[in-house]
Amino acid sequence: MNKFLLGLLCILLIIESCSKNNGSSNKSNSSPTISGLACSTSSFSALATSGKLYNSTATIAYTGGNQIAYPAGTSISSIGVTGLSAILQPGTLGSNTGNLTYSITGTPSSSGTASFPISFGGQSCTISLTVNSSSGGPSLPAVYSKIYGASSITYDGTNVTIKSADLPDHYSCYYPTTNSLYQSFSGPTVNNTSFKQNPNSITSQNITLTIPANPVVATTHASTPLGVMGIALDGVPLFNQYAAGGVALSGEISGFDQFYGHPQQNGMYHYHLEPLYLTTVKGSKSSLIGFLLDGFPVYGPQEADGTSPSGLDVYHGHTHSTVDYPNGIYHYHVENSAPYINGNGFYGSPGTVSQ
Repeated sequence: MNKFLLGLLCILLIIESCSKNNGSSNKSNSSPTISGLACSTSSFSALATSGKLYNSTATIAYTGGNQIAYPAGTSISSIGVTGLSAILQPGTLGSNTGNLTYSITGTPSSSGTASFPISFGGQSCTISLTVNSSSGGPSLPAVYSKIYGASSITYDGTNVTIKSADLPDHYSCYYPTTNSLYQSFSGPTVNNTSFKQNPNSITSQNITLTIPANPVVATTHASTPLGVMGIALDGVPLFNQYAAGGVALSGEISGFDQFYGHPQQNGMYHYHLEPLYLTTVKGSKSSLIGFLLDGFPVYGPQEADGTSPSGLDVYHGHTHSTVDYPNGIYHYHVENSAPYINGNGFYGSPGTVSQ
């Protein structure tokens, strides 16, 4: 009898061990997968110049991650402008949206466009890095390379010209249902407000902003317009604290989507307050989120140490050093109550906008 029980126990232990091994094997065989890869909105942490050593990171947004860890990738050589390589950095996919990070190193052989064919998690696309000429015109200040949603950014030594199609790279219930970035939303929205979708849909725009690269305080402070008064890093326009007709914004807040934006009748998607995607997914509550037409930067609702901004003036800004401006600069802060982005007009002299 004792021999029988001992044999049975051995069999049970063998079965349990096999079960554990199978479970471990199944887990190890899981591969990272995503449903979308947004190479068109990729951003680089630094500008590249031909013939000069380059070391930066590229950030590429993805959708539909399956929460699987992935290792560092193999080297991908640049096409077009040669001399550069991209390597995927290890990480773990989120369950929805997130970012892949690639290190970009090398010395570009010439000016032009360096392209990197990216393949990850069942999706493929190409990221492109503009390489400036070492003997060309003035170099674009590096901070403007953070406007990853722009279709083009140029610099003449005085002004920065930014063009955007105004197509956010995040989900929205205002995209047509056939768009891969469409996602239904039932609320609540800002400050737990009940959501009521407006009848408009996001459509491509043709927006051009020209802003001073070295902004200074204005002698006379101009009022902000009803319409485009700035640009967010994802290429989405920033609007002021008023709804159409110059009335209080409170009547429109119920129509703000899951990332706190909405489109006009002409399909122009825009933010009136904190762009939630930039402060919770792409960055943090203290991150740079864009620029107003006067050239001064706009930051999230917190300081770098997590505290609320203090000493904001009537234009809803103040001056001190930031990660992007270590020597200090005047800057605005967004918040989710009036005046939202800025107060009684522009602090500096505004540039121009056409659409």
